[in-house]
Amino acid sequence: MDIIEIIKNRRSCRTFTSEELNKNDKAELEKYIKENALGLKKESIPFKIIEKEDKDIPLKINYGMIQGHKTYVLGSSLSNSDSRINYGYLMEKIVLKASEFNISSCWVGYFDPNYFKEINIKKGYEIPSILILGYAEKQSVGERLVRMTIKANKRNDWETMFFDLNTKSPLDPKQIPAYADALEMLRLSPSSGNTQPWKVFYDKEAREFHFFKKIINKRYNEMGLHEIDMGIAMAHFELTSTYKGLSGTWHKQEKKINGIPDDLHYIWTWKCAAMQG
Repeated sequence: MDIIEIIKNRRSCRTFTSEELNKNDKAELEKYIKENALGLKKESIPFKIIEKEDKDIPLKINYGMIQGHKTYVLGSSLSNSDSRINYGYLMEKIVLKASEFNISSCWVGYFDPNYFKEINIKKGYEIPSILILGYAEKQSVGERLVRMTIKANKRNDWETMFFDLNTKSPLDPKQIPAYADALEMLRLSPSSGNTQPWKVFYDKEAREFHFFKKIINKRYNEMGLHEIDMGIAMAHFELTSTYKGLSGTWHKQEKKINGIPDDLHYIWTWKCAAMQG
């Protein structure tokens, strides 16, 4: 699949038709989920596709006006930062795979976990967020208003997200042409309330990209949604890098990275296996 076109074209959907996923789409998506359950630190998250009606016990969602939905994807992760990041990283890959099949989706961070009795939540685990899937209906007035309110299509500029580790100055795409598309697709990543909490510093000498989280919304951060956002951004970066033939690995930097502002929280590092410019 052309991951760049999929990322560019994918939009969060809040108005769905009432139809369930067709059997072929559901089977292909379930196959993908099963084959791609292993994420960061080799942590496995067994996501499930759940179909259910809201007639008896409506799902409580404080996330705009979502209509027509009956299909969900969710799983459980450990109640810690790294596991939430992994949850977002794996789930966003499902989002993009669904988009390949013309299945629309919406990330949801505010919901009632008791609605999903199909997921057994063990002690120390949680459902960090859920994904609503389905086929898009024409946008409702409410959906258009929600998108306008959160400025859903707006993204921050390069110079506010990507930096040269040595000079701490904004990173120009011309400085890193091989990874320009990967960083641009990261820039287009969806995030809770469109807060875009990521900052990335490139170390030319070590050939590494260091990912940091900046707390934009205190409430979102307390709920772990910024960590989900970081996982989403990492998925976009990795998938685009792979698509462009650039290999690499994720690892945790053991030593403190000097010169980073105090309000940034270290997340992960991408080690480039090969560079082409």
